Amino acid sequence: MIELENITKKFPGADSFSVDRISFRVNEGNICVFLGPSGCGKTTILRMINRLEEPSSGNIFVNGKNVLEVDPSGLRQSMGYVIQQIGLLPHRTIEQNVGLVPELLGWEADKTRKRVRELLEVMGLKPDEVVRKYPHQLSGGQMQRVGVARAMAADPPIMLMDEPFGAVDPIVRIRLQDEFLSLQQKFQKTICFVTHDINEAIKMGDYLIILNQGRLIQMGSPIDVLTSPADEFVLSLIGEDRGVKILDLTRCETLMEPMRETPDDLMGSGCFVQSIQPVKLALEVMMKKDSDHVAVCREEKVIGLLSWKNIKKHINRVSGEDE
Repeated sequence: MIELENITKKFPGADSFSVDRISFRVNEGNICVFLGPSGCGKTTILRMINRLEEPSSGNIFVNGKNVLEVDPSGLRQSMGYVIQQIGLLPHRTIEQNVGLVPELLGWEADKTRKRVRELLEVMGLKPDEVVRKYPHQLSGGQMQRVGVARAMAADPPIMLMDEPFGAVDPIVRIRLQDEFLSLQQKFQKTICFVTHDINEAIKMGDYLIILNQGRLIQMGSPIDVLTSPADEFVLSLIGEDRGVKILDLTRCETLMEPMRETPDDLMGSGCFVQSIQPVKLALEVMMKKDSDHVAVCREEKVIGLLSWKNIKKHINRVSGEDE
């Protein structure tokens, strides 16, 4: 769990605060997305969490411990950090890049090698083809995958991700988003994710922190922000097609009703979707199966039920109509 308590940051010589009295909490196992225009304080907040930047005032707690009282080097080694520029060391092989943090932590060579190959496979790369290559020999999408693998190498419970998919083309970006959400379903990391792309924020986030000029404007789930924008700034940020975004970008798990058991006829008839799939797909399944609800699964386990009534309720909230 990460908690910021009245954090401020003012750089030397600046006329105003880059981060101005911000407080929020990121729950364990959630993806919290920092969203806003360039210069709004997103990256500065991320860098204060692992003390690459020191706050001017306020406190930051990680699992109840004040990070300002923790050794910065040890703190950073306990967190994965992924940036848009990837940051791979050009003179080191892919194997050496991914194994960097385990090496710093004193892991045995065999254990590190095994972990590197395991992560490369998880990220959809063939270890035998890439471990001895250098970063310049890979495509942008491959380097992005290696960057995520390196951040996960020591199995950190917390990951900080600064525009991690921003350097690749749109098609590869969508694929990387999907793959990462699938990994998150399995590993349940606590993630702070920076983006300026509203579509990416809605798709990736369990929780959104919307910033402007260093101030926190709104925080809440993607569906809360879509249906109840705090002001004109947030409304302009999310765009006019809010109803479409609910269908195309909102994960099924966001609108489902949690439940432990689901009627067998739904599963047996194929009337189910995966939790990270978009609501639009759930509607397509409902139409195909002539049903007004679908089971929502996380891998092989049913975790909830998504109904047309619930989807309609949220669309109506966006359009301002009665349910």
